[in-house]
Amino acid sequence: MPFVNLSEVVAMRQKGERLALLIRHAERRHILPTDADYGAHVRITEQGHEQATNVGKALTSFASAQYFSSPVMRCRETASTIAKARGDEAFDLPEKVIPIQRLAEFYVADFKEYERLLREGFYEAICDYLDTGEYRGFLPIAEASQELLNLVVENSTEALNVFVSHDAWIVPFLTHFTEVRFAPNRWMNFLSGAAIFLSEKTPPRIIPVAGLGDGYLRF
Repeated sequence: MPFVNLSEVVAMRQKGERLALLIRHAERRHILPTDADYGAHVRITEQGHEQATNVGKALTSFASAQYFSSPVMRCRETASTIAKARGDEAFDLPEKVIPIQRLAEFYVADFKEYERLLREGFYEAICDYLDTGEYRGFLPIAEASQELLNLVVENSTEALNVFVSHDAWIVPFLTHFTEVRFAPNRWMNFLSGAAIFLSEKTPPRIIPVAGLGDGYLRF
């Protein structure tokens, strides 16, 4: 299944289902390989705030919500902006969003190797990882993807559950669980990711979701 627009995903929810959104943060500036911390300090742009606000407005039909994110500030900003647009005062500031460290590093097995790849050709390495399911410095995709799904399921206790992370971890998750595919010149857009429908009676339904109307970046 290709990426589905967020408004269509919301309409797909069946009675009694909870929805978890595992999505990439909103727009940020380009990160150069020479950045000292490889962009850990980079915030979302003004347009990114507008994007996240529009996502929040598309989610107002849910009676309750909670927000989790990578500790990286652009993820917390994204989550809190979505919350503010929905009117969720308990999460409407970055510091109110629940941080989950693993959302910043989920598939990493060797941090030194990971940092080397960030400098030397990250997209090419990730795409090799997607093709083979294994790569030096990373956990096996199948194993790590199931662990990430378990984390989402275990924490998704409200009608709406938003998890904001990074493309590096949502891309392998989608590749494992769906038919969406990526390449260095066909990469995940901001606010895209996985919509996960949860029910006590059936296994999770995982659908690629596009928060901006197109799940892929246009280079």
